[in-house]
Amino acid sequence: MNLPTIGFIGTGDFSAYLIAALRRGGFGGRILLSPYSRVKAERLAATHGCMVAEDDARMFAEADWILLAVRPEQLANTLPNLTLRPEQVLISAVAGATIAELQAAIGKDISVVRIMPSSYIDTIDRGLVPIYPALDDVAVVLGTAGRIVTFETEDQFELAMVGACLAGWIYSFIATLESWFLERGLTSAQARLVVAGNIAGAAGYALAREEVSLDIVSDGIATEGTFTKLGLDHLAARQAPLPWLEALDIVFRRLNLLT
Repeated sequence: MNLPTIGFIGTGDFSAYLIAALRRGGFGGRILLSPYSRVKAERLAATHGCMVAEDDARMFAEADWILLAVRPEQLANTLPNLTLRPEQVLISAVAGATIAELQAAIGKDISVVRIMPSSYIDTIDRGLVPIYPALDDVAVVLGTAGRIVTFETEDQFELAMVGACLAGWIYSFIATLESWFLERGLTSAQARLVVAGNIAGAAGYALAREEVSLDIVSDGIATEGTFTKLGLDHLAARQAPLPWLEALDIVFRRLNLLT
């Protein structure tokens, strides 16, 4: 296929790491940036071979796809300014904004795709790129940035949006565990490797062996008399997973209120 020209509305952290991941993955198409936050846009353009559009009207005229990456609270002010043509595609990375809501504002003849790539996808290999619906050309291009995850319904995609919050929570969790090791004598580098390395190893195995029950894997490691079982029994007795499940419920309910 011919490489599309992608216009980005929003030049914050999300756009920065997605653009970086696209370039790292080999996407060589034109990327146009909205000049609204000119300093950020010019920095992105210089770093990743993009162009800052003269104005949004010029960007809309030249882009094949428009990627919307603004905060949910900014959406109401942004939507009235979106003037897309029927042959264009709107790619939305706005949490809680459904396809029906977006099409009601920009026109039902405009194709809308929702995405929510992993945080800092530019620094990791095969970071997740949830997408709905999986338009072929969009999936191919975004597949240069990471591992595409498709869904059959928008409700499934909403659940994946809840899952995206896990990354932010896990960073905080890792930091807490690091502190325990630091207080007992490890260096910062050692603590990061011990904690994040073990978590990455477990996550990597879980992804590589999707057909294997993780409960069975855990039971096979945490056998009677092992230190792993000693700690795992304590975590189970304290219902350690419960607050995480409650946090997922809180976010899920909030997303349902938005939609």
